Amino acid sequence: MSTSIADCSPTESSTLGSDLEVHSSTPHPEHSDQVKRVVCICLDESSGKVAFEWALDQFIQPATDMITLLHVRQLDIPIAPYMNAAGYLDEMSEERRDESHRLLKHYASILVRKKVACKAISMVGDPKSELVRKIKEIKADAVIVGSRNYGVLKRALLGSVSDHLAHHCPCTVIIAKPCEEHEHA
Repeated sequence: MSTSIADCSPTESSTLGSDLEVHSSTPHPEHSDQVKRVVCICLDESSGKVAFEWALDQFIQPATDMITLLHVRQLDIPIAPYMNAAGYLDEMSEERRDESHRLLKHYASILVRKKVACKAISMVGDPKSELVRKIKEIKADAVIVGSRNYGVLKRALLGSVSDHLAHHCPCTVIIAKPCEEHEHA
């Protein structure tokens, strides 16, 4: 039975309480006993579209894959001790949560229309460590992540999520880079 976005309500998916399953659909009835791969697609506002489109065009096998969409929003940390007196940070956290859920629901709806079984999970924390933790927890067979094409200096200073995943995930990590036409658009 395929579940539409409108039928899904968020449910807690972790004992830590920091993960929220935003969407879940079961495999299409004729494929329900044939799920052979768990594929994670890491999404963010900048490089997530490239990773998702590449996965959809080049990698996903609708009849046998369970896709888990992952998004991590960073914690809002006050700069000054009394910064949160007016609830500003709570409001920002709520906005980020809503943006995360919108992003995940958007991509999940595309998968549902294509009859691909999927889950969408929103997390809070450091993207590098949270993604590795969740990927290990769900025992993914493959991970697809976009690349922001940082230069050597910026990558050395900031580190790259895709590089971190490639070195710390126990499964295959595919880094989808934007095509030339996407970079200049």
